[in-house]
Amino acid sequence: MLEAISAIPDDVLLVSSDIVELARMDLDCRLNPNLTFTLADHLCFAIQRVHENIPLQNPLAAEVAYVYPREHALGKTGVKMVASRTGVTLPDAEACSIALHLVNAEAAREGLGDIHLVMESAKVIERVTQIVEKDLGVELDRSSYGYVRFVAHLRYLVGRLMQGKSVKSGNSSLFRQAALDFPEAYACAYEVDQYLKSEHGWSCTDEELLYLMMHVNRLAAAQ
Repeated sequence: MLEAISAIPDDVLLVSSDIVELARMDLDCRLNPNLTFTLADHLCFAIQRVHENIPLQNPLAAEVAYVYPREHALGKTGVKMVASRTGVTLPDAEACSIALHLVNAEAAREGLGDIHLVMESAKVIERVTQIVEKDLGVELDRSSYGYVRFVAHLRYLVGRLMQGKSVKSGNSSLFRQAALDFPEAYACAYEVDQYLKSEHGWSCTDEELLYLMMHVNRLAAAQ
């Protein structure tokens, strides 16, 4: 670790620290303490690619911008901070890369800090969002508090399903009653469950479907 840090230029390490501190305040959460160094290491290679004129696209750029709007906005600010501190203008795609580092650092504090999980979550969350918007007949405000909570719930749901850790309790009767009381939310949650089964082989328990219905119902009520 010390050897890797010593190879990072001071201006890159400082701007990485500034980006992390800004993210900590803006996201109002604890981040993985290694983020400053992992982000600085990434920025070093990004700057090197600019010097060597090696373009790099991020295929998840659109999904990340929609699913993690706060982190993506911080990524765009981070690109500007790098330019101000180092004089190097990074490509726009680096905003997505910085955002993914932030999301990964957020998830790491809950033991879900795997970049593959984060990227897989981004794709799943975008598809689930499309299902919810179709079923509710609305376009969700992706910067709203309700949507941010919905995304956080989905992130941990995907993490549990990928790791084979489903939530189970004695709330099956409550789920059945909620399905009767809120048929639209149930239909939406059921469609999401079918998507997860067909595309990923994951199956939600009644408990997880109940939580998903609650979030869908809140989103519907906020429209």
